[in-house]
Amino acid sequence: MIQRNQGADLITSQNTLVIIPASNDGGDIPTTLLTLNGKRLIYYAIDIARQIAENIEICVTTSEANIINIVNEYGLSVPFKLPNELYKVLDVDEAVLHAIDHYARRDINFDNIIILAPRSPFCKVEHILEAANLLKENVEMVAAVKTLTKPMGGYYLTENEEGYLLKHSGVPTFNNGGIYKYNNAFAILKTSAIRQYPRSFFRRICKYIMDNTASIFVENMNDIARCEKIMLTEDPESQISNSIQL
Repeated sequence: MIQRNQGADLITSQNTLVIIPASNDGGDIPTTLLTLNGKRLIYYAIDIARQIAENIEICVTTSEANIINIVNEYGLSVPFKLPNELYKVLDVDEAVLHAIDHYARRDINFDNIIILAPRSPFCKVEHILEAANLLKENVEMVAAVKTLTKPMGGYYLTENEEGYLLKHSGVPTFNNGGIYKYNNAFAILKTSAIRQYPRSFFRRICKYIMDNTASIFVENMNDIARCEKIMLTEDPESQISNSIQL
């Protein structure tokens, strides 16, 4: 059996596979391929992943030939093309299991999985490093969240006495402690857990809080414009230099 991610120079060094799920969300150009400050969104995720693992331990999962070509152009080989049915329903869990099985058939096994979104350009390596320290023995998953200060639709999260997240429907009240929502930037989970059941059945999930900027999840060109404004405001000289290099 080949054990991966054991080198001293790797940030996680915990036998971890980084999976970047990249789907076509129905537009003329998949959101993951949109350009932000002269750089495709998915490239931000790949750059983060390369600071966590070697290329062989980074797996972009997609059924789209154009995404595969763009990723290959960035020097990262996509190991397989997903069956189309897996992304008709955007089933990330099934894509993750498909990737795990792909490597297992080659006798390459990973203890942990990092699901890294290709639409969260302000996610940093430091976030993932800190979150990885929270994946203790009894924890099934550490998920990135943002703190809610006003009601948002759909659902909300609280913590139980053990420090695990609880999911609720309806409108939260803001006088009984922290209220959170998944920001979808990343999740770190144990392979053994997702092999047993989907993430929606996990009951031992710990939170990793990211601020509002780091939690931005790009869904359209309005979000791209917002991100570019933030980038120019925070570090204009660096961003202009990066744009020129690209």
